[in-house]
Amino acid sequence: MLFRRGKDALKSNAAWSVVIGSSVVPVLLAGCGGGHDLSGASTSSTDPKSYATPVVVANANKSCAALVGKTIDATLLGEPSSGAVVTAAVFKPAVADAPNAASTVIVQGTPDFCQVLVDIKPVDSNASTTKAEVNLPSTWIGKSIQFGGGGTNGTLITGLDPAKQQGPETQLQLTQGYVTLGTDSGHQNAAGVPSGAFALNDESLKNYAYASYKNTHDVGVQLMQTFYNHPAKQAYYLGGSEGGREGMIMAQKYPKDFNGIVSIDPVIRLIGLWLRQLSSGQVQSTAGSWLGGKQQLIEDTVEAACDGLDGIVDHVVSNYKACKPLADAALAAKRCASGTDEGSTCFSDAQLATLRWHYDGQVIPFELANGITSYPGYLYGSEIVGGITNWSIGTTRPSATGGGGLSYSIGQTLVQYFVTKNAQADFLSFNPAAYQARLQELSAMMDMTNPDLGAFYANGGKYILREDLSDKGNGQQTGFEYYDEVVSKFGQATVDNFFAVYGATGLGHVSAGVDAGTANAPTYGTPGHIDIVAVLDDWVVNGNKPALSLTLTNRQPLPPYNVIASKPMCRYGYYPQFTGSSAAGGNLASNYTCTAL
Repeated sequence: MLFRRGKDALKSNAAWSVVIGSSVVPVLLAGCGGGHDLSGASTSSTDPKSYATPVVVANANKSCAALVGKTIDATLLGEPSSGAVVTAAVFKPAVADAPNAASTVIVQGTPDFCQVLVDIKPVDSNASTTKAEVNLPSTWIGKSIQFGGGGTNGTLITGLDPAKQQGPETQLQLTQGYVTLGTDSGHQNAAGVPSGAFALNDESLKNYAYASYKNTHDVGVQLMQTFYNHPAKQAYYLGGSEGGREGMIMAQKYPKDFNGIVSIDPVIRLIGLWLRQLSSGQVQSTAGSWLGGKQQLIEDTVEAACDGLDGIVDHVVSNYKACKPLADAALAAKRCASGTDEGSTCFSDAQLATLRWHYDGQVIPFELANGITSYPGYLYGSEIVGGITNWSIGTTRPSATGGGGLSYSIGQTLVQYFVTKNAQADFLSFNPAAYQARLQELSAMMDMTNPDLGAFYANGGKYILREDLSDKGNGQQTGFEYYDEVVSKFGQATVDNFFAVYGATGLGHVSAGVDAGTANAPTYGTPGHIDIVAVLDDWVVNGNKPALSLTLTNRQPLPPYNVIASKPMCRYGYYPQFTGSSAAGGNLASNYTCTAL
């Protein structure tokens, strides 16, 4: 019998199944009939989404093998292509959960499923093929989830990994009975080839910008219909960073494709972000401007000014709004008397200018998509844990040949492969104003900042957006500012029906938590795990709106996955205020209250 961890493999559905050897025996419970359409209304028996679940595929091995060579006509895909073909379809027998060799973690098992690899062919023979994977469980609950990528992509997202920030106690979505799918966004990384080189081809760039995610969705629709003879009742998209941008693509450009979407730290203002990341190197390249060696001073100064604002001194700044003026003043007060760098206890005038750039943001000298002319500064708090060294500072001073942090490297890719299409372009002296037309063209293609989610809402879509508030890779306030624009357009009461935004304190870019014992963090760590797919599914299927406060956890990696620490993740506009009687209780969510900023 396949070992089921914790909850039923087919949780939140009116069915369950027992796997004995290779036989799947469905057990149908009350309430299997009917379903819900995108608006949440009950479906009739004539609705193609009205069917009993789970759907159990007889002779799944044979049905899987029959998919090999299946072609999907280009007319069935929403963006231009030369059609798609199944290059491999392999039946995978169920594998139980098991500890790794060192018995330190559980390697999650999978059910019986058909692993399908697909090539989506380009129109331009010089463009790369888009690779996609669709995993079809033999026992299906009528739901699908597409996972987003990261960075400039180029690596196939298989759909076989846990959802981002999901804890060890939660089964893989595939094991729960979801169809899972993903793509490489239309190009494949190769050793010795710069990661942005794909952008030299216009179709490959368009695939990365948006087209590959739509076509992957449409491939999945066709394969589900073939394998199960049914469409998905509910379709979800989940991604972080670039994958979070992809989620917003689907809501804005293809509002009828997904019932629910989760975006984590989404880079929805991608061109503005890349320009800002480029300037992280440019502003620190001048003499005395680099912040190398000053990270701990920044951390300590901000904490001294702001750590206690949330009612507990624990290395986490939660009340970021009240912190801003206090931290600004505290950093300015650390000016070296001479104005030049005098060591690790003060900042030079040039370094203070860099800090102002970092936390105040920057102006863009022309309009990007939807009239945006700036990029917001980063929020204060957990600078080191949040990645200020890796992202913004690096280990060597930035120059015309490199150095600096990851952000500066990403900015170089923007200049050389997306804008100038010249691998030898001078990125250090790059002036955006000289390339206004090209940058605006790229922004119109890749920035997902249109606040008009009316079509997504009209089709019953639900959206959850999470910002990790110590993120030093992507500006956390971009998601908040986008939400404000949506509220401005539709009104708070309407937006509350379909769009929920949260902020997770003390965590860096797409962080799943900080371990106990980490320097510059609480002794018990910073919680980051949550089964956000279950929250989304409950909203879509049952109409239960996500609460003001959701609980993040850090857990032991082995059963019974005991909670080490928990903390609220509050809705945007609120922060977790410590209300416990002793700081010793800082690891318990029950000792916090979400309080208005």
